[in-house]
Amino acid sequence: MRKYFKVFLVLFLLLNVLLFSGRVAFSQEVKLASDITRLAVGARPLGMGKMFVGLSDDISAMYLNPAGLAGIEGNQALTMSASFVNMVNYLTLAAATPAQFGSIGVGYSGASLGFNTPVLNLVEIATGEYRVIPSTTESVSYNYNNYALAFSYANTILWPELSFGSTLKLFTENISGTSSGNGQGYDLDLGLLYKQSDTLSLGLTGKNVMPASLGGKMTWSTGLTESIPSTLIVGANMKIPSGAGINLGLDYELQPTQPTIPPFWHLGLEWWMTEAFAIRGGIDQDVVGTGTGTALSVTSNPTAGLSLLAFGTRFDYAFHRYNDIASNDTHYFSLALVGGKRIPLTVISPEDKLITHESTVIVIGKVDDPNIKIVSINDQDVQINNSKFETEVSLMLGKNTIWVAGLNHDRKVVESIRLRVLRLQKFSDVPDDYWANNDIEYLGTLNIMPGFSDGTFQPEKTTQRVDYLMRLLNVGKVPPATELSPFPFTDVETSEKIAPYVKSGFDNSLVIGYPDKTFRPWRWLNRVEGAIMTVRFSKLSLSTVLESPYLDVPARHWA
Repeated sequence: MRKYFKVFLVLFLLLNVLLFSGRVAFSQEVKLASDITRLAVGARPLGMGKMFVGLSDDISAMYLNPAGLAGIEGNQALTMSASFVNMVNYLTLAAATPAQFGSIGVGYSGASLGFNTPVLNLVEIATGEYRVIPSTTESVSYNYNNYALAFSYANTILWPELSFGSTLKLFTENISGTSSGNGQGYDLDLGLLYKQSDTLSLGLTGKNVMPASLGGKMTWSTGLTESIPSTLIVGANMKIPSGAGINLGLDYELQPTQPTIPPFWHLGLEWWMTEAFAIRGGIDQDVVGTGTGTALSVTSNPTAGLSLLAFGTRFDYAFHRYNDIASNDTHYFSLALVGGKRIPLTVISPEDKLITHESTVIVIGKVDDPNIKIVSINDQDVQINNSKFETEVSLMLGKNTIWVAGLNHDRKVVESIRLRVLRLQKFSDVPDDYWANNDIEYLGTLNIMPGFSDGTFQPEKTTQRVDYLMRLLNVGKVPPATELSPFPFTDVETSEKIAPYVKSGFDNSLVIGYPDKTFRPWRWLNRVEGAIMTVRFSKLSLSTVLESPYLDVPARHWA
């Protein structure tokens, strides 16, 4: 585990170097651009005080820690709408999907604001002296629009517990009514997520890490450029088992390129009370002006939320107060399609508990987990082509177990499937429609009645008493007797090979012989004797017979 933390620390330092390299460029910039994706995260994280960097377990990770997309199971989609502080209309659309080469996502975020300003009239109040006076009757309407397109990629690196992700953001801003009110730019978010265990996970996100010298800025139609402030967030989340689970976490956010802005926290709690219902609460800290010069202070904004989950669709609601002003209260609504869980490894054919007469079976399956790099079937590696695999497996007579395992780079098992296949003995003289076909095949497969060397069973042929007795002993794994004295039958010599089996049958109450104390081992077995031996062997209880079940068996018959 120490080596994981070392790697995580090295990557943390590298991310800081990248952020610091942008700081030099930032020191030469005066203007700052806004990042619309700060609020385009979905109602679920907002209800937890925007605590999500260490959790990052659904599509909202695209905007808060893209590394979390590496762990999504199945296709996911998100839509969110809100009226920020009852003025700015927000809309978010996003989709993500896992693939063999990693997870990919695409998103759109938009904010719009309409406002009116009075028409400005230039009035000459004296000779050569003019004054601009706002009109009291005329006004001009303006619209401000801010859009961002996001493209994300995530995958595991080095170990299945460690994932990396990135989100490229393309920004567009415009103000109607002026030719100088158009701007475009782009920047990059990077993220790491380390799942130390099923309980603890750690996250690291660098937002807008691209230096202005490499293009990380907004450029307006007037030629003015604005730097996009970088942000570094470190987060941790703990899952507390309780029903469907509790998530408790915190994120620490700082602005490496803006030393005048104090760091602050995001604290959040999520409790899935049932598999379909969750409640949330949190504190979302932010910075505000103190009203004295350029001084800034930290404010703690309370948040709350809930979720309803049904049929792979989750409705999320979040309440967020801003700067302790009730009129700024904002309600966020989002709908997330989280789908079902991804099945890492699937066997398409054969089905479990297959019964066949064939000596081989074709195993066909598919892989849907990027962590699975190797498929092993009964310890033999099978090639994966376009996420699918196929191979032929030999079968022995009787029960067969086929293990299909998906392995990672280190050959550790990610997922395994057990297939049970029963191969039955097929006899050439027993057609499929023969009335006792199934029973004969089972007897042959279990080597109780293996048939003859020519591959036939000869179902109509009779069998001898000793032969049937020996087969019953074989089925029950009853060993032949070692002590033959006293021997119960007068017609079998103790020196004969069959003697230990006959004595064992007598000792286990399978046979008692005839009244004259003979066994008659070579006599052909009739149906009644066979039935009696089978009942005794199976230890079935016998009920009192008041009426004969068969016309040819009298009620007083000895059997």
